[in-house]
Amino acid sequence: MSETAESTSDGFQGTPASTRRRVRAIDAFIDLVLEGNLPPTTEQVAERAGISMATLFRYFENLNVMRRDAALRMLERFPLLHVSDVGKGPLRERIERFVVIRVALWEKVHLLARLQRSIVLQDPDAAQMVDFVRGVMADEVREHFAPELRRLTAARRDDAVALIASLTSVESWEQFRHAYGRSPLQTRRAWAQAIDAILSGGSER
Repeated sequence: MSETAESTSDGFQGTPASTRRRVRAIDAFIDLVLEGNLPPTTEQVAERAGISMATLFRYFENLNVMRRDAALRMLERFPLLHVSDVGKGPLRERIERFVVIRVALWEKVHLLARLQRSIVLQDPDAAQMVDFVRGVMADEVREHFAPELRRLTAARRDDAVALIASLTSVESWEQFRHAYGRSPLQTRRAWAQAIDAILSGGSER
C-alpha cells in the first residue's frame, strides 16, 4: 500500500490520512512483534505499514515511542483484556470465564508484553505503561470477584487481589507454559483451582 493510495478499510474512516498512517504504523509494529520479531526494525515497520522511512520518523521519534504507543493500541485491539459480564454469575462460573480470557489474552499478546517489559529499566514511559496495564487488570479482579472480596478485611482483600492478579499475569503464563510445560487447558485449570482456593477459603474466621 502506498502513501498516495490511502485506504480506509482499517476502521478509521473520516479520520485524517496522517492519523490513519500513524495507526497503520503502530499496527504494523504490533503485528510484527506478534509474529516473533523482537523487536522489529524501523525498515520492517515502514514496509509493513506501506509508508516511507521519512514518514515513519515524522510520527515516531524512536522505537521506544512506538513501543509505548503500541501498548496503548493493544488495549484497543485486544478486548480480551476485558472480562465479559464482569461480576455476573456464580463464583465457579466467574472464575472459569476469567481464566479462559486471561490465558487466551496471553497466548495472543505475550510477545508484545515481553518486549514492553524488556525496556522498562531504560524507558520510564514503558514502565508506566506496564504498571497501568497491571492496574487495569487488578481493577477487573476487584470488580469481577467483588462479592467474595467484600467479605474480607481491607488488608486480606488487597492480598487476594494481588494474588489473583499476579497468578493470572503474563509472567505467570510464561512460567506455566514454558518453564513447566503446562498446556493452555492445564494452565486454566491450575489458575481456576488457585483462585477458588483464595476466594472460597478466604472467609473471615
